[in-house]
Amino acid sequence: MYLKRVEIQGFKSFASKVAFEFNEPHGASRSITAIVGPNGSGKSNFADAVRWVLGEQSMKTLRGKKSEDVIFAGSDKRARLGYAEVAVHLVNEGVAAVAAGDEYDWMNVPELVISRRLYREGDGEYYINGSRARLSDIQLLLAKAHFGQKTYTVIGQGLIDQILLVSPRERKEFFDEAAGVKEYQLKRHQALLKLHATRENIAQAENLLQEIEPRLRSLQRAVKRLEEREAVEERLRELQRNYYGTVWHDLQMRVGELTVACGGDEKALAEIRVRYDAMLAQLHKLEVQETQSEVIIGLQREYEELSKKRTSLREEELRLKTALEVSRVRREVRAEWAPLPLTKIIDELEELKVLQHNFSTRLRAATSMETVTEILNEFESLSDRTEQLVKRLQRPAPEEQREEKPDPKIQGQLDDLQESVLLIDGELKSLSEKMHAESHREQQKKSEFFGVQRQLQDEQRAMHEVEQRLSGRKIEQAKYETRLESLREEMRMEIPHLIDDVCAARPAEIVASAEQAQRELFTLKHQLELIGGIDPEVTKEFEETNARYTFLSEQLGDLSGALTNTESAIKNFDEVLKTRREEALTTLNVLFQEFFATLFRGGTAKLVPIYVDPRDELKQDDDSETEEDIEEAAEERAEAAGVSREPVLVGIDIQAQPPGKRIKDISVLSGGERAMTSVALLCAIMASNPSPFVVLDEVDAALDEANSVRYADILERLAEKTQFIVITHNRATMAKGDILYGVTMGEDGVSQLLSVKFGEAERWAK
Repeated sequence: MYLKRVEIQGFKSFASKVAFEFNEPHGASRSITAIVGPNGSGKSNFADAVRWVLGEQSMKTLRGKKSEDVIFAGSDKRARLGYAEVAVHLVNEGVAAVAAGDEYDWMNVPELVISRRLYREGDGEYYINGSRARLSDIQLLLAKAHFGQKTYTVIGQGLIDQILLVSPRERKEFFDEAAGVKEYQLKRHQALLKLHATRENIAQAENLLQEIEPRLRSLQRAVKRLEEREAVEERLRELQRNYYGTVWHDLQMRVGELTVACGGDEKALAEIRVRYDAMLAQLHKLEVQETQSEVIIGLQREYEELSKKRTSLREEELRLKTALEVSRVRREVRAEWAPLPLTKIIDELEELKVLQHNFSTRLRAATSMETVTEILNEFESLSDRTEQLVKRLQRPAPEEQREEKPDPKIQGQLDDLQESVLLIDGELKSLSEKMHAESHREQQKKSEFFGVQRQLQDEQRAMHEVEQRLSGRKIEQAKYETRLESLREEMRMEIPHLIDDVCAARPAEIVASAEQAQRELFTLKHQLELIGGIDPEVTKEFEETNARYTFLSEQLGDLSGALTNTESAIKNFDEVLKTRREEALTTLNVLFQEFFATLFRGGTAKLVPIYVDPRDELKQDDDSETEEDIEEAAEERAEAAGVSREPVLVGIDIQAQPPGKRIKDISVLSGGERAMTSVALLCAIMASNPSPFVVLDEVDAALDEANSVRYADILERLAEKTQFIVITHNRATMAKGDILYGVTMGEDGVSQLLSVKFGEAERWAK
């Protein structure tokens, strides 16, 4: 891989877009490009641009304070820009196209373009071949390509002193890049972070499982109770269907039987009512006929009137006869008879007259035929007494007197009365005969009436009995119908969804004993009360919770497997790191000694590793915020998690003795000696693990002319495997370059670029 082009726009003094083109490798040698220019021209901004595009985050290293300081700030003649962008074009030698299935493995593409853009608002973006990328993607890609992000890919003048003056821990970073283990360090770091995240996830999953388990057990019990409840409810529904079916059909049967019985009673009652109505009509007819007995009453009244009239006539006749007799007696007495007790006889006659008057009064007051007959008989007896009294008064008279006729007027009246009495007697006889006939007919009607009346009473009693029975049955029927309605209402409350099934239940589905079923219903309902109410959603919650528990358990298993794999990977990385570091340390010491002797014309130099026990390493407290500290913190967590580790490499110490000197501490070296020692070490690092390209920013500034020549010779040797871009003022270094870029500062404060290829220049010069 080699650097083909660097494009810069808006970065620091490179306001306008410029492109640095670099030669392709020729033969076994890589190119050396020199960038020259006066101080302040902005040539070192090229090194900053390369650092920045490769992911540098330290503004101190980039010689700024804020991130926006890398954007062109403007000048008197040119306005400031809104963004800065740098792109490096890398050619992957030997790769013609993207390998099938490796679209995202950028090491398999023929050309890589890594670019970074920053807006003045603070938003930044990374791209790989035009696709958005993360900083971690850039770092991993550079590690795979053997780029040193913070060390020798871009080496500034400050790094020359820094590599000797930094602590052994910081110097270890240079050593790791020289060992080519940066890729494994990044992977190990990611594995440690993953290990930590996995352990946190495991702890979180275990906590969640611990939280879920009690709830899951509770839900499991609730689901079991729900299943028991559903089984009891199912049995209850079945029993309710059969029980209510039994009661329903029993009540229906009883209602049906009562309906039939009521129908029979109503039919019998109708027949009785027909007979009753017929008898009642007959009775009314007889009652109408009975009113005809008024004829008898009329006859009785007529008979009584005639009797009263006859009595009156008889009384009148008796009076007339009495008068005649009295008159005759008086005449005879006066004429012939001796004095008689007339006063007494007359008094008796007067008494009889009063009795006759009383008879008349009693006769008028009589209300029945028997009374009238009795009074008439008494009257006849009274008449006989009157005649006897009259006969007592009679006595023989002289012949002349006997032949004397009675008073014609009285006699005439008497004859008329007697004739009237005879007529009345005839009428009375006729009336008596009619009365006897009517009385006989009336007696027959009464007998018939009373017979019908008795039959009517019998029918009435029968009708009452049937009505009573019908009423009782209707009451019983209404009671059963009410129970049916109550049962329907009860079913509507208890088993609303089974009413139709219950009503349509077949006799085969009906229970044999309703009482036993009722007892079982009570038992089942009591069981439901003991089980209690359970939300049906508990099943759904249980399924969800169980699914979550199962998922977490599976995740926990996966995490445990991932943890084991990660721990194994970390152990493998540790083994690789140990092996690579040991091999690199051996190689570095050989090369370091070689380059040190070349520059110093002798002397000795070597790197000394510093190991510590992991437990001691974990106790160290470093507040710096470097990536190494992040790794160390992750490593601490890994150690705490039980990852087994051997003694840990924590630093690299440098021992250097120029010829003829015995120095125990490199800090006592002179500035030139430190510079040459640093150059020797950097050259050893670059030789042991060549980077595709290296930017050297005035590294040779502190070297004298002789050492500059030796330094240039070393660069030429290293250029066999590494492409160099050197920013320099040194003529010996410039002489080794294939391309010379000159950087100048224009009046508008913008760096301008001029390039010269030495090969073409030599041809032009010839």
